[in-house]
Amino acid sequence: MTFTRRALGALTGLAVAASAFSMPAVAQEELIFNVFIPRPAPLYKNALEPWAREAEAASNGTLKITIPTSSLAPPKQQFDIVQDGVADISVAPLTFRRKQLGLNMIAAIPLIADTATGASVAAWETHQAFFADAGQWKDFVPLTFFTLGAPAILSNAHPILSKEDLNGFKVLAVGKDKIGTWQNLGATPVGGSGQGPFEVVSSGVADGATNPLGTAVTHGMLEATQHVTLVPGGMGGRAAFAVFISRDRFEGLSEEVQAALTSTAGAKLAAKIGGIMDRIDGSGLAKFQGKGIEIHAASDELVAEINDAGAFITDAWTEAAIAAGVDAAAALEHFLSVAAQ
Repeated sequence: MTFTRRALGALTGLAVAASAFSMPAVAQEELIFNVFIPRPAPLYKNALEPWAREAEAASNGTLKITIPTSSLAPPKQQFDIVQDGVADISVAPLTFRRKQLGLNMIAAIPLIADTATGASVAAWETHQAFFADAGQWKDFVPLTFFTLGAPAILSNAHPILSKEDLNGFKVLAVGKDKIGTWQNLGATPVGGSGQGPFEVVSSGVADGATNPLGTAVTHGMLEATQHVTLVPGGMGGRAAFAVFISRDRFEGLSEEVQAALTSTAGAKLAAKIGGIMDRIDGSGLAKFQGKGIEIHAASDELVAEINDAGAFITDAWTEAAIAAGVDAAAALEHFLSVAAQ
């Protein structure tokens, strides 16, 4: 009788131990992170995917981030799929929600920052200091902001060294801000999507285009460019992006998972992505130089004329910021200060 009880007790203990080992140690949250950017792109493989793994590690096993092998929607619909619960996290150009999220378009103001690193970190820090309480992100929680490289002026005709060189210059322009800026400079904007500059320029439909130099290389512009003019801060402004999560989803997560997401993103991720963009720009410049394409630095006079031509963009942002209850002048000063560092 004693032996039987002892044997039964041992078996019961083994069963409980086996059951404990077969069960997960902690509850785990799974988040779907949709990324429309191709997986071979440096932004994906060197920043966004590694961030997802870093956030998982920071959660002590309580978070799993799944990135679908193909995008669940085109770029324009990234905010929609997060709002509708198709994905939990996404990355998207802010221009697709510029009316709703207009404060953060400060990062796209022309000539506002010399580097993507500075612009990206300043975008995050300025949001935290001035925009977070303005109520524009009621449906989402931004995890970080970043910008792409600085668009250069690519000409397949003559060098662009002054405003006079733009008289009659046909340039591929995407969006009303860029179209308005080019018109103010005396150029002739040619509408398009921005996805096929080589075809537009090489066919003679346009004399040139604006692109960050790394992007220009991937678009084939090495074969359709004779002159490059570098504009500090970029011609027409940088493209501004956000990585964001559904607010409802975020607020339903444990504090540990929330902390894992936010502690690994923010200014840290902004700086990492900005650095990648700056290196891509540098690599693109080297390839244009290696091709023997003439590289020109915009003169102070040309930069001043570009600034005047795009002043309406800054004015519109300032008016909208004041209407949203933000100290626009202080926010701009803060952005410029952080970006300069």
